[in-house]
Amino acid sequence: MIADSHLPSSGRSRLPKEEARRRYVALGELAVLEQIRRDAGHLDTQAIVVGPFARLDANAVAAAEGKTRGVISNLFGSQAAFQAATMALTLGAEDEVEAFDYPDPTGYASAAAWVDAFFEGEAARGPLHGGEPAATYGHLWALWLTAVPYGLWSEHVRAVSMAEHARWTARLAEALGGAIAHYDLELDDATLDDLALAACALIEGAWLNQCLTTEHPNDPGEPIAALLRRGGRLLWRGATRERGASV
Repeated sequence: MIADSHLPSSGRSRLPKEEARRRYVALGELAVLEQIRRDAGHLDTQAIVVGPFARLDANAVAAAEGKTRGVISNLFGSQAAFQAATMALTLGAEDEVEAFDYPDPTGYASAAAWVDAFFEGEAARGPLHGGEPAATYGHLWALWLTAVPYGLWSEHVRAVSMAEHARWTARLAEALGGAIAHYDLELDDATLDDLALAACALIEGAWLNQCLTTEHPNDPGEPIAALLRRGGRLLWRGATRERGASV
């Protein structure tokens, strides 16, 4: 409990109203974080759901297929089990990552053209502000964000999320390494893992923006995909060079 030197024995605050409001909002934020930490502990010891998954309505899902809730009960046993299965897919979507397609370098005359296509494809794979809900990886990723705060304290959330991340960066390394070999380039003071991890960080950073806007944040009128395409060019140029080129 946080002591308040501005509270007299009566408990009445002597803080100005706006300062008191800010103080209690800060205390409220701390209380939310404490609740998330408690819930994270439960995630590691029992099958519970958090965030929007806790409000998932089996009746509404079944009705969308012209069925009753009974079909959910038959398949999953209960609404709670259905909610848990849905959250589990969002937290660890390795099968989705395995199915990613990347542009074939043989279809592009230059590395620059391939890099643009590669990062434009990653922008298209991500979430889209204002888009219709769809069972795509980009929307799954946006749902995963709702569980990220629990990963601060939950070993389960951390483990499944990092397993997916490891598979994703491995797929990126395969694609980027294939392009480097095809265009007879080499890495410049970096490893392929360095490049893949940096690309993943760039992609996910851009996807955060894609959740919030359809335009480049600092270049209104340009589509949001330009953010990832331009950033990808910078990353590629900084990480690669002509094979045998002097340092």
